[in-house]
Parts: sequence; C-alpha cells; structure tokens
Amino acid sequence: MNSFERKAVRTWFWTGAILIFIIMVVGGITRLTDSGLSMSDWSLIMGAIPPMNEAEWLTAFERYKEFPQYQQLNAGMSLAEFKTIFFWEYLHRLLGRLIGVVFLIPFAFFWIRGYFNSKTLRRAWILFGLGALQGAMGWIMVQSGLVDLPYVSHYRLAIHLLLAMLLFGFCIWYALDLYEDQPVKKSPDLLSLRRWSIGLLILFIAQVVWGAFTAGLDAGYIYNTFPTMNGDWVPKGTWTLQPVLANFVEHPGTVQWTHRILGTLLGIVTFGFWWRNRNANIGHLVKQKARILLGMMLTQYVLGILTVITHVQLLMGVVHQAGAFAVLFFWIWYHYDIKSNWANV
Repeated sequence: MNSFERKAVRTWFWTGAILIFIIMVVGGITRLTDSGLSMSDWSLIMGAIPPMNEAEWLTAFERYKEFPQYQQLNAGMSLAEFKTIFFWEYLHRLLGRLIGVVFLIPFAFFWIRGYFNSKTLRRAWILFGLGALQGAMGWIMVQSGLVDLPYVSHYRLAIHLLLAMLLFGFCIWYALDLYEDQPVKKSPDLLSLRRWSIGLLILFIAQVVWGAFTAGLDAGYIYNTFPTMNGDWVPKGTWTLQPVLANFVEHPGTVQWTHRILGTLLGIVTFGFWWRNRNANIGHLVKQKARILLGMMLTQYVLGILTVITHVQLLMGVVHQAGAFAVLFFWIWYHYDIKSNWANV
C-alpha cells in the first residue's frame, strides 16, 4: 500500500469508529427511554422508511399495542408519546444502515482499485463479519422483549454492547496500524507493562459486562446512594437466589453491588498501572498516555457515581456509557505503543 492508499483506508477505519461511537450514544438513549421495543418488525430495506402519514402512524401504533411493553407498561399511551419512543429506535436502526453503507461502498471501491494488501483485506472482512453479527444480535436482543416480558435479555444486551466495543476497538487498532512506522524506544520494562495493560483490559471488560447487566436489569434505579447502598455496604436481601452464584448475574441488587466493586477495583488497579508506567524506562509519550488513561478511568468512576445518585438521569446515563468507549479508546492508544514497541525489542 502506498501513502495515499494507506491514508484513504485509514480514514475509512476512523470514520467507522466515529459512527459506531455515535450509534452507541443513540443506543444508550434508546435504552434509557425504553424505546427499543417500539419497532416490533425488522426489514432491512423497507424498515428504513418511517411512517409517512397519520394512517401509517396509526398502523404502527396498533402493531405496537400487540406486544407486552404496551400491554404491561404503557397502556393508554398517546400516539404522540409513541412517536417519541419510535423516533429513537428508528434513528438507532437508521444509523446501523448508514454504517453498513459507509462500510460496503468504500470497501468495494478499495477492493476493485487494489488499495488493500492481503492483511488489510483480511481485516476488512473481519469487520464485515462482526458488523453482520452485531446487526443480527441487535434483532435477537429486541425479540427477547416481544414475547412475555417487556424487557430485553440483559445477557443479550451485554453481548450487543461487547460486539459494539469490539467493532469500535478493531476500527481504531486497524487505523493506527496504517500510520507510518515511528522509531521505537527499546526497554526491558515493555513486557511487564504489556502484561499490566492486558490485565487492565480483562478487568475493564468484566466491568462493562456487569454495567450491561445493571442496565438490562434496571438495577441502577435502586440503591441510589454512595458509597453505601441505602446505608449498607452490602445490601440486604441480595443473596436470595439459588444457587448463590446466580445472584451475581440475576439479582438486581447484587448485580449493582458487583458493578460497584469491580469499578472500585478497576480504579485501584489503574492507579497501580499508572505508577508502574511512571517508574518504567519508557518514553515520555507512553507515560503521558498512561496518565491520560488513569484520568479517564477515574472520570468514568465519578460518572458512575453521578449516574447512581441521580437515579440514572438520562444525560448522566448516556455520558457514563460513552465514557466506557472513551476508556477503551485511550487503552488502545496506549497499548498499541506498548505492543508495537515490544514487537521491535
């Protein structure tokens, strides 16, 4: 790949990352406004066209009334209220289609024109597969709330979020890999720092999973005090399910408690990670990246606290979810340097 081709494909990857971040924000709003079940049908082409007149809106509204969310939670909802929740789910799906178009058209152009080398073409196919899987997972998630209970499965929600993060992360990593190689600073500390970094990522993924469980079970709407949970360090009545381990993934109170514990542990480990970088024999820029990652991680911790004590106010909930993607971005920004440098030691 020559410089022009690398820049074009790199811009394509960055555009994908930005669009995934935007759809994630809209997805968060969709979740927090309980809008995700307002569209009970899935159609790749015709679903891109919203109701265009009053008769079509009434048809869509009558269709919505056939499902548990209206019957159990929103009985008596007005058409105007339905249009509001329909808007967010429609926008979410429209952005998904836009991402598909933004991927496929440049992909075909680059492939036909020979912009890809074998490595980049393989990566483009990986993104295509993940994107298709994510779209399917989104619909599978919605279906879980259309049967008996008006709630999507928190397990499917977690998978949907993790796939979005995987796509976002791959786009960023692939874009970084298309910049010109820079001189590296060889250091015996790099292997240790790489292990610290991977350990941090594993803990972060666990925190994201329990964050999705917290959202999916509406666990953020209970125990809205901090640092205690309505006066208790360990909330009462949160170990009632059998087997006991089921409480960690099914009981809303225990799930929120686990999310808090993991968040606190993540903050402590990130501080240790920063301290290890501070005393390592590495370049100033890598140390600066570790410092920024620590700052973003602590910011995310504060955002989590604010989300809880505001009873998951819409803006706070969305910013908190966006903060998780920001943490992932800064982790990739840091880890790319560590991995690339280690590969050259």
